[in-house]
Amino acid sequence: MFLFGSNFKMHRGWAIALSCFLASSVMIGGSQYSFGHFVEPLETEFGWSRTQIGISLSLIAFGSFISPFIGRMIDKHGARNIMSLSIAVFSISYLMRPFMTELWHWYALGVVQSFSMVGGAMLPPGKLVGLWFPRNRGKILSVTAMGNNFGGMAVQPLLAFLIVFFSWKAGYGGLGILGILVAVLCFAVVRNPVFIQDGESGAEDASRVISGYTMSQALRTKLFYSVLLAAVCGGFTYSALLPQVYPHLIINGISEGTASLAVTVFATCGMFGKFVLGAFSDKYGPRLALIIDLIGQSVFVCLMVYAGKEIPLWLVVPFMGFFLGAFGALYQLIVIESFGVRYFGSIMGVVAVAHASPSFAGPVIAGLSYDSTDGYGLAFFVTGVIFAVGALSLIVAGQSITAPEDLVVEP
Repeated sequence: MFLFGSNFKMHRGWAIALSCFLASSVMIGGSQYSFGHFVEPLETEFGWSRTQIGISLSLIAFGSFISPFIGRMIDKHGARNIMSLSIAVFSISYLMRPFMTELWHWYALGVVQSFSMVGGAMLPPGKLVGLWFPRNRGKILSVTAMGNNFGGMAVQPLLAFLIVFFSWKAGYGGLGILGILVAVLCFAVVRNPVFIQDGESGAEDASRVISGYTMSQALRTKLFYSVLLAAVCGGFTYSALLPQVYPHLIINGISEGTASLAVTVFATCGMFGKFVLGAFSDKYGPRLALIIDLIGQSVFVCLMVYAGKEIPLWLVVPFMGFFLGAFGALYQLIVIESFGVRYFGSIMGVVAVAHASPSFAGPVIAGLSYDSTDGYGLAFFVTGVIFAVGALSLIVAGQSITAPEDLVVEP
């Protein structure tokens, strides 16, 4: 039978987890948290309006449409080449930005970036962590997902320094160089685990690691659509809620300095939430952890409406950040638990397509709320209901998961 090998393989797993962490730090955390630093320099350099510049944020959703293809490629060929190449393409998209002269160049490079993020930071971590850490994947995947936050804490200040003391071109070049370094690291260390013949003792673990539903098998289960609905509902946290936290607090009479501190606390507590609920999912399962997470988001997003007014600010912000931060890891963990890791890339790719819908709908909900009420309270209440629907879909799905008789197991 098959069994995991030596301590070297254990160390290899941690090196792979670090690679996933750094990929998220640069590609998601670094690029998104630093976006605002480039707005004024681009406005000054090219005369583009802030609306024209901001449109590029919506282009990130386009990457979701190639997720099923990238996911199948990862399942078939492994994550190493796809992850390394994707990060390299991401880097090139930033190294080319100093040579932009037209607005369409800005948009085209934004689309390239969105495609590269799928194969570099969105799909590989769940697959790799699921393979290398079958017993504690909740904690490990949660830690790798903290890379997003780390990018905001470490990469973003570095880019801000380059922009202030050199130029916006140096900032983009710096991010591109960081990406190249991470791509080289991933190419050097990322591998699928190798199983070796070593008696009967490892049979159960090996089978559990490499088994899983095919895409067609998953589509025939009610559970797939429950998980899909929960993932879509939870996705509104990034589009209808997170971008509006700072302006909402200002509307509620909070000073700019305090509101900025609140956003920092929000992000910090998100890291704590990832780890705590990730560890909870290892013990009690990601389904229960995600139900708790969505209910928590539903409650505290509604309380956020009154934060700083009827309800003390620091009673709401830390808890909302805690639950919001955990979602990104938990919805990947529930896909692994429900359908196995063998075809995680293919299944997660389809989930990612549906997950793109909140990217388009969330800003519309927030915009309509502000236009009709001069605030974001209505959007927060609507988002709270959406979170509750996601939790309900998992509750209705039931706890037991029964694999079909023809469940695919890699020999």
